[in-house]
Amino acid sequence: MDNRTFRADDKLNQLNDRDDMWGPLLFLRPQRHQLVTPVRGLLIAGALGTFYGMLGNVVLGLLARSGAGYKPSVLMMPLLLTAMYFVCAQLSLFAAWNRRARLLSRRLDWAEITGRPLAPPRDDEQAAE
Repeated sequence: MDNRTFRADDKLNQLNDRDDMWGPLLFLRPQRHQLVTPVRGLLIAGALGTFYGMLGNVVLGLLARSGAGYKPSVLMMPLLLTAMYFVCAQLSLFAAWNRRARLLSRRLDWAEITGRPLAPPRDDEQAAE
């Protein structure tokens, strides 16, 4: 990978590591050396998509009541937003998280196999913590 990819991953992982960015979904965040599985990603996207989709349904309901006329299915907005969140997160945030998790997991495995202590994190890794 080129240097730009690493910089992009570093920026995305700085967002991933912030507790306030996870909000009430903090309990769904895996440890730094664990992968974000598709099931976990779907849970996160489903929670966000359901919440914001239902808010969207309220807005659409109010618009339909004021004379717009079209009233879509109640499940349309949550399912659409869940799918969009899942795809976008898999291509950006979760991809960066999983690349770092694979690297950290290999480093932890190597330290365990060799019996050597894990090297202290580099300056750029400390900034993400």
